[in-house]
Amino acid sequence: MRLRRVVEAVPVVAAVATALLAAGCTTDGGVRVSPTVGVSAGTATPEVSLTPIDPGPPPAVTVPPPVAGEVARVVVTKQGSGKAFRNVPGVPVAEGHTYTVEVACAAGRATEGSSYAVYDAAPGTWGHGEPLYSRPFACDGAVQRTVHLGLPSGRVQIDVRGLPADAVTAYALIRPE
Repeated sequence: MRLRRVVEAVPVVAAVATALLAAGCTTDGGVRVSPTVGVSAGTATPEVSLTPIDPGPPPAVTVPPPVAGEVARVVVTKQGSGKAFRNVPGVPVAEGHTYTVEVACAAGRATEGSSYAVYDAAPGTWGHGEPLYSRPFACDGAVQRTVHLGLPSGRVQIDVRGLPADAVTAYALIRPE
C-alpha cells in the first residue's frame, strides 16, 4: 500500500516541480523577482526616445574690453576642429592690492570640469611649476567671479584647462578691484 502511494505521488510531484520552475521559483534559495505591476487603463505610458535632444545654440559669451590695471587675460575661440588660445599680458601685480578673476565659457552643452589657473609669468617660468591659484568653473555661459584674490607682486598669467570639445568661446581675466 505504501509503495502504491509513492508511485501515485510521483506524477503529482513532477507536475508541481514543473509548475514552480515555470513560475520562476528556484530550489537553491535564490530570490524570485516579481514582474512589474500592470498599469491601470487610465495611466498613459510615456514614450522613451534614445535620440539626443538638440540643446540649441550655445549661449553668447561676450569678452569684455580691457580695463586699466588689468593683470592678464586669455581668450579662447573655436578654430576649425580645435581651439585658438590668445594670451594677453597686462601690468604686473601691485603689492598690497587685491584682484578679481572673471571667467566665462560657452559650449553646445553646459558642462562641469573646466578650471582656470594663475601662474607666475616671470621670464623662464611660464609652463613650469604649480599654479599660484586654481579654481573650477562651469562652462555654461554664465560669468563667474572670484573676488579679493591676493597675488604675489610681479607678472602673472592666467590659463583655462579642461574646456569641453564643443566650447566655442571662453575667457579668463584678472583685473584690480
